[in-house]
Amino acid sequence: MRHISKTVVLCALLIGMTADIRAQQASDTSRVALPGERAVAPPYGMPITLAQAERAIAAARTEAAKLNSGDIAIAVADTHGELVAFVRMDNAAMHSILYAQLKARAAARVRRFTSTPPPDIAAAVSTTPDFVGTPGGVPIVVNGKTIGAVGISGAENADLAVAEAAAKALAAAR
Repeated sequence: MRHISKTVVLCALLIGMTADIRAQQASDTSRVALPGERAVAPPYGMPITLAQAERAIAAARTEAAKLNSGDIAIAVADTHGELVAFVRMDNAAMHSILYAQLKARAAARVRRFTSTPPPDIAAAVSTTPDFVGTPGGVPIVVNGKTIGAVGISGAENADLAVAEAAAKALAAAR
């Protein structure tokens, strides 16, 4: 009899713990996820073309001008993270050249925003030598498929906004 009561108590504890875990999961899902934090990364599509990369650069330059952040470097990479197009504004800092390219490469390879690597890959990307975990790298998704990424550096606190504008310009063009 004593053995049965221990089993009943243990089952009750397990049921209670399961209910508590489900309640925590439900409360976590009510929070709005950051870009690339929880969503499954879109599959790869055909790599970005030079014409598309040039449109992304034009959109980035327009957004940077609106935000008075004209001293930037803009890099557009294909699905492999390799450079397709690059522009450095006249007064952009020299380090922005490398950082824009690294942000574009990282965003293309992991298909996520560089500022918010999801927890399941955060450990892996933190050990990748050329991954830059700062805002400004955004995957370019057209028709639900990642075709490349854009990396912005030098816009102070506006790197992410400029990169998002570039990515959205191609997503809207379809």
